[in-house]
Amino acid sequence: MYQKEQFKVLMEQFVSGEISSEGKATLLAMLDNPEYSEGFDAILRENYDSIEIPPVSPEATDKFISELRKKMDVSSEEDDSQSSVFSLFNWRKIVVAASILVVMGYGMHLFIQNKDRQSLQLASKKIEDKAPGKTGAILTLSNGSKIVLDSVGNGLLANQSHTTVSKKNGGLVYNADDNAQVVYNTMTTPRAHQYHLQLSDGTKVWLNASSSITFPTSFAVNERKVKITGEVYFEVAKDKSRPFRVLVNDMQVNVLGTHFNVNAYDDEAAVNTTLLEGSVLITEKSKKILLKPGQQAQKLKSGAIVVNDNVNTDEVIGWKNGLFYFENANLQKVLRQLSRWYDVEVVYEKGVPSRSFEGEIQRDLNLSQVLRILEKNRVHFKIEGKILRVMPD
Repeated sequence: MYQKEQFKVLMEQFVSGEISSEGKATLLAMLDNPEYSEGFDAILRENYDSIEIPPVSPEATDKFISELRKKMDVSSEEDDSQSSVFSLFNWRKIVVAASILVVMGYGMHLFIQNKDRQSLQLASKKIEDKAPGKTGAILTLSNGSKIVLDSVGNGLLANQSHTTVSKKNGGLVYNADDNAQVVYNTMTTPRAHQYHLQLSDGTKVWLNASSSITFPTSFAVNERKVKITGEVYFEVAKDKSRPFRVLVNDMQVNVLGTHFNVNAYDDEAAVNTTLLEGSVLITEKSKKILLKPGQQAQKLKSGAIVVNDNVNTDEVIGWKNGLFYFENANLQKVLRQLSRWYDVEVVYEKGVPSRSFEGEIQRDLNLSQVLRILEKNRVHFKIEGKILRVMPD
């Protein structure tokens, strides 16, 4: 669902001429997928009437096909090569040429179905693998419009009720003036994505893959409240007059100024709130638990809350620091992390033994590299598209 939404947003940015170079690269890679051909044709037809179509010859059409194939092949080249290829056409020329193909009955599906498409087949001939996740998310503004953050450059993105939203150094920064009103935004990270932002009060937030945060662009005068899913790390700006509250399911985490991590994935056995600095008060119905640094509150599926002392915080926030950090972690826990970061579904064959893992692995490795490390513990894997198959020794 995220990819289709991303494709639509990128096409709209492309047609309007507002797409970034990163967005162009992403869009071009998506055009290699027949799943998007219908949406591509629809957007071209919407813009066809507003574009002056020049005379076209078979030679011109052949040239366009050749150039488009070259563009589709640039994903295997270096970034500087991409830039030079992208400069061959501006957006209007591409829409004109592509519109001609639609009218002539060619359509983008021609390139997808063409048996002689050598450049498109190049990627499929590579060894099956999965690249690591990347920085990216979708921001939903107060008016419902969406911005694909991995395809926009630095600078001002929106101004909502006297609060500006800007992209800076790979993250978002909110700045509210004295007349700012309380409206809400939501940031969502799909699988294989993570992102960070700074709220209008100065609080810094990091989202792991498959997570979300809903927050006001400017906080009220008496409190600061956000709602999350998945896994989120906070460095809360101190403000004694406005407590900071995090809502996760039916639990609330209350803080003034502190650093803490909340892991609330649905497929985990518990909601884990881990305190690194300061203090937090966890409330859930009639229960109230005050945490000290190094402690972790585990809310189990049964509703019980257990406090663990002397938790390894390096393991808890390894994801934020670019690491898979395992301390006596069983195979299932390890693979749940890999599933979210590499966007794969894990399938267990019969007879897979119980295993535990210790150590650190960089999160910027390809999946096959990570699996080779794990296989030293007498368990085997096979990557089949988006399926990660686990097999006994």
